[in-house]
Amino acid sequence: MKKAIVMGTLLLPLIAAAADFTPLAVKPGLWEVTLTSKIQLPDAMLMNLPPDRRAQMEAMMSSRAGQPTVVKSCLTKESLSRALDFGADAKKTCQYKLVTSSASRQEVDIECTAKDGKTTSGKMTFEALSPESGRATMQMTQDGGTKMNMTINSRYLGADCGDVKPR
Repeated sequence: MKKAIVMGTLLLPLIAAAADFTPLAVKPGLWEVTLTSKIQLPDAMLMNLPPDRRAQMEAMMSSRAGQPTVVKSCLTKESLSRALDFGADAKKTCQYKLVTSSASRQEVDIECTAKDGKTTSGKMTFEALSPESGRATMQMTQDGGTKMNMTINSRYLGADCGDVKPR
């Protein structure tokens, strides 16, 4: 599910349109998106693990902390004519609600349900800093207290998307 949420930050069109929707003032074309995430497990979860498993989990979390992921995304005029969403969620496990929309900022509430019934909810805010750059933050909390915070920085690379498929 983490991967679906991360891939979702690629600035995809929102499934449900809002009556007061205003498109973001960014250029269509190829964008480079840098994602940095941090996951915080609740202390109670770690305390219940056997010592060797706890050490393994803590080592894994610290080795991945702050490691950026860089991907490319192709935005079209059509995709920019709708609000942001997480269209990579082909299994329809998440619901998205546009909260606010302007030329410089969009805010979306997210609620996802996993196969095991656990829910993850939170908010993503995207800011168009200029027609060629953007920044987003996402804060998500899962049942049981696991928290995930992401920072996304986007920069425009050019009008030609090359072999990157439009979203």
